[in-house]
Amino acid sequence: MSLRSKIYGYSSVLFAVLLIAVNLSVYFVFERVSIDNEIRRIEAEAESIVAGVRQSAGSIPPDDLLRAYAPVNGMLRIVHEDGSSSPVTTTAASEQLSKLSYQYENEKKAAYLQVDQVGYVWVSMPLIWPDGEVVNLQVTQSVAETEKGLVTLRTVLVIVTIIALIPAVISSRILANRMTRPIQQMTRTMSDIQASGHFKRLPLEETSKDELNTMGQTFNRMMDLLESNFERQERFVSDASHELKTPLTIIESYASLLKRRGKERPEVFDEAVEAILSESVRMRELTEQLLLLAKQPEQWNVELERVDIAKLAEDSTRAFREAYHREVRCDASSPLWAMSDESKLKQLLFILLDNARKYSEDAIEVKLDSQSEHCRIRIADTGIGMRQEDLAKVFDRFYQVDVSRTRSGSASGSGLGLSLAKELASAVGAQIELTSTEGVGTEACIILPRSKSDSRGSSLS
Repeated sequence: MSLRSKIYGYSSVLFAVLLIAVNLSVYFVFERVSIDNEIRRIEAEAESIVAGVRQSAGSIPPDDLLRAYAPVNGMLRIVHEDGSSSPVTTTAASEQLSKLSYQYENEKKAAYLQVDQVGYVWVSMPLIWPDGEVVNLQVTQSVAETEKGLVTLRTVLVIVTIIALIPAVISSRILANRMTRPIQQMTRTMSDIQASGHFKRLPLEETSKDELNTMGQTFNRMMDLLESNFERQERFVSDASHELKTPLTIIESYASLLKRRGKERPEVFDEAVEAILSESVRMRELTEQLLLLAKQPEQWNVELERVDIAKLAEDSTRAFREAYHREVRCDASSPLWAMSDESKLKQLLFILLDNARKYSEDAIEVKLDSQSEHCRIRIADTGIGMRQEDLAKVFDRFYQVDVSRTRSGSASGSGLGLSLAKELASAVGAQIELTSTEGVGTEACIILPRSKSDSRGSSLS
């Protein structure tokens, strides 16, 4: 059974059960109240008969007096202490009442009974007979009119129940369709995705704030994440197959050359080993960058904290200077605190320093400055610079400036460095600005949010 059928069936049955229970309760309460009212009414009539008999007992014979009080649809009976009964007073339509069993009662009593499927109220009251004997006056009176009213009430309640069930069933179907529509849309969307291979989203009502709309929003966010992961994975496979082909081909060629001539010619051996080592290192770096770019930024385990970027810049430039034997000057005189991830920021700084190293031969300058809300790390070189058309594309994956314009005149990178730098900056909440003038040099600027406590301290000073 489908979910829609379950919701439709369960809600319809529940509403029907509740409606029937309410109507039954209404009927039984009304029936009880009606019968109680009839009993009280007939008790009052019996008391008036007793009073009338007492007042007129001396002037009118008791039997004639009882006939005067005989009910239209009922019976009057006098029961003596010995259990005998005087002749009953009844109408022709109620002669069957005279056949009912009777007994003497010591106290006032009342009851509801049925004779031939007709309802009657029976009331017994003590009465002092003119001769001084205490007898029972027993009045039995029909409540057929009240029962007709109850029959009418039953009919009305049944009709109302049937009429009320019609909109209840319709509303249950509407409710079931409304509740399962997002699920059906989700199922159709997933089927379309499976059939077409393209990611799709659920159409949602902007005004709706219910749980079904929340489920749809969650589904769409999941589709965004899956699509992003799929695109990154697809791009990684494409990039890896394209970019790793060249170093693997070079390694294979030099390995084949070593196999054929390496033992005979030492200069070939040295050249081949150097080329294989260089390409292996380049392939390792390329693979690491591709793997990092293939990850979602939220998978990088970024931990934002207060970082002294002055100390970080000083340590990074010192390590870079010793690794590449290049002059790198760092102007960081006093601590400067910012909010960032120290390891990711250091990696970002190394990428920009390495980029400056590739396109310049002179000293690299690293400067720090701050404003009320932000601080900056500037990496400037006096190299060949870039044209404006190159500056707009350097953050694209695998984009490289003309080979003839590099410092050594040969390719010196995979074209992934600045693309990775952009991803890292986004992950740690930083921005990268790049300015360059051809023939003059390039300046890369990392803009970071300042630590709040540090901002307050500087504003107070």
